[in-house]
Amino acid sequence: MEEMPGKLIYSRTMRQILTRLFFVIILFHASLALAQEDKAVAKALYEKAAGMRKNANKYISKDPALADRLYAEANEVYPGEPDNSDGEWKYIDYLPRIRLERGDMRGANKAGQTALDRYAKMTMVYGVKGLSEGLKPVEPYIFLVLLNRASANLTYGDVKVAYADIEKIIQMGVNEKNYKSKHSGWEGMIGGVSVRSVFQRAQYVAFLNNDGDIIQKMQPVLSQMGEKDMVATGDIYLSIITKNYDKAIDLATAFLQTGGSNRVNGRFLLAWTYALKGDTVKSAEYTRLVVKNLFITERMVARIRAVNAITQHQYNKALEYASEGLKPYRYLYLKFDQPGKSFYYGLRGDAYTGLKQYEKARAEYEKALLYNEGYDVAMQGLANIEVLVAKERKVDKTGPEIVITEPASARGLKVVAAGNDITVRGSANDPSGIKEVKANGQNLYFQPNGTFWGSIKLAEGNNKIEIEAVDMAGNSAQTFVEVEKKAEIKQDEQIVPVVKAEAKNYALIIAAQNYDDPNIPSLEHPVADAIKLKLVLKNNYSFADDNIYTLFNPAVNDFKKKFAELTDVIQPDDNLIIFYAGHGIWVNKEKKGYWLLTDALRNDVNTWLPNKTVLEMIAKIPSRHTLLITDACFSGSVFRTRGLGADAPPALREMSEKVSRVAITSGNDTEVPDESVFMKYLIKALYENKEKYLAAQKMFINQIIEAVIAETKTEPRYGTLELAGHIGGDYIFIHK
Repeated sequence: MEEMPGKLIYSRTMRQILTRLFFVIILFHASLALAQEDKAVAKALYEKAAGMRKNANKYISKDPALADRLYAEANEVYPGEPDNSDGEWKYIDYLPRIRLERGDMRGANKAGQTALDRYAKMTMVYGVKGLSEGLKPVEPYIFLVLLNRASANLTYGDVKVAYADIEKIIQMGVNEKNYKSKHSGWEGMIGGVSVRSVFQRAQYVAFLNNDGDIIQKMQPVLSQMGEKDMVATGDIYLSIITKNYDKAIDLATAFLQTGGSNRVNGRFLLAWTYALKGDTVKSAEYTRLVVKNLFITERMVARIRAVNAITQHQYNKALEYASEGLKPYRYLYLKFDQPGKSFYYGLRGDAYTGLKQYEKARAEYEKALLYNEGYDVAMQGLANIEVLVAKERKVDKTGPEIVITEPASARGLKVVAAGNDITVRGSANDPSGIKEVKANGQNLYFQPNGTFWGSIKLAEGNNKIEIEAVDMAGNSAQTFVEVEKKAEIKQDEQIVPVVKAEAKNYALIIAAQNYDDPNIPSLEHPVADAIKLKLVLKNNYSFADDNIYTLFNPAVNDFKKKFAELTDVIQPDDNLIIFYAGHGIWVNKEKKGYWLLTDALRNDVNTWLPNKTVLEMIAKIPSRHTLLITDACFSGSVFRTRGLGADAPPALREMSEKVSRVAITSGNDTEVPDESVFMKYLIKALYENKEKYLAAQKMFINQIIEAVIAETKTEPRYGTLELAGHIGGDYIFIHK
């Protein structure tokens, strides 16, 4: 009887254990059923999204904007696979890729970030990989989005985004399996993206951009993966970046002795290091060895030759080499910039400084800072210019050097003209800077770098046009050109002995649609309208595909970078159309208008792009004719003077000779709708036009203004941009 309490305790304990076990079994089956239910729900959503993507795919070519929206809606239903290494295309998240293909890198990045934000709320993701399907851990999906985004940004976008994603990849953990696994990236390169390939490219890009931090962070991972050559390369890069040139030379010398491709890379790094060190003889010696390799082009060593030319005070040669290095590369249908553009612009700044062309040097250093805001070479160069210019003005006793480029004539020959006026263009260069330029006492439009132009009236018979330039030190210089005006010029009397280069037509098409700030409503139609304009210019008018630049959802810095590129590409006889669709705003207190690009903050005017800045940038582009088309609220504020009347334009031939800066805007100082009636009639006018030559003003008067006013009550405008250097004439569309 004394043992009963123990037995009772035992039996009570067993009952508790059995009861708990029973409930565990019940909970297990319940959770299993719930998991199966979750899987079924996830699969249904996954398949529904796949059907939506299949529908979206139909519109990729014929209506990219609609395809974009449909893919985004599919992603809201359920995330797609980050890559298409396995599985069917209908399960892939194509949104980043189609945005990248049309040049919208910011949009691609946003699509990637949206996917990451969705994954952050999930622990398991339904997916298909070959024969395997079901709920899978979310981490590999996050890993792939980061990898794809880093890869795309290293080539086509923002390297800072790439560096941040690489750091996250390192934090997530890199092992032998995920290090070498290959995937198709946003660029569409099947089997082309891996952690290894991204790290290798990031090393080189960071080296060219003088960014040692990310190289340092990748080194331990590369060492762990047994990448001896990449680790050695990283050590050399870091030594060069920290200006420890002797160490870099020792490391590169040892590296090239390991043979294979390391011999070429070692020689390249030695040529580069000796150039930076100022030893042009050694640098040239290794450069000659490098270019003997069949896979190494002169362009690949352009930066080395440019540095050596600067050291040898061969500044014009340095400009040639640096400009060659700045030209974009092409991969299939995509163009991408050479990494390290800040370095090339810095080199050109140094070259212009050596030539005492300080305003041009200033412009190049400012371009360098667009690509690397903390670039010490550019910052030091700008500070140095201020000192040099101040010194020059104290001792300068010489007038500017004047070069007349138009009208052009050979020695001793007189220019013959038939019009009532003639365009005068040229440049006035002086280390002290240019104060003013005149022709026969009439002020000409001129840029700080000395480029000038204007229109001069002609009298019957012989005309002597005197050009006078005055520098900031008060010195003046003169030159002249003789022009004989005749009522009619016979063919054998056209003695102007200069054959103009064939003019090219360029277009910069800008669409701001998806805004970062939630206080600025995103729009639906700008990208679609921009694509329509691109197609009509390409298919119906004389615009080569390579000469049509698009900026979809740009930040202000993207906009400025593209203008910097255009100033290098466009020649004085070329023509340019600039189109902007997006938000505009007018500040009545300041009497100023602004464009709102996609990084604008509603409550921070410093993030807006002033119309005045746009006009200043347009003025720096050396085109013959520039037409600005804006479809934005308050777009009429770009005009300084009244809009032109409905009188007929002058003869096309005379118009084409003058430097014109004109604009067509969708409204005066009013709001305009998102679904643009203005764009409907602009595209209609361009599509339906059958004339070989169509002046912008004629198109505006005959086919746009009345139609838009009748349908919307807003008043589109046509006018001149005098702040950008308009002197006469008009933009003329040339039909194919």
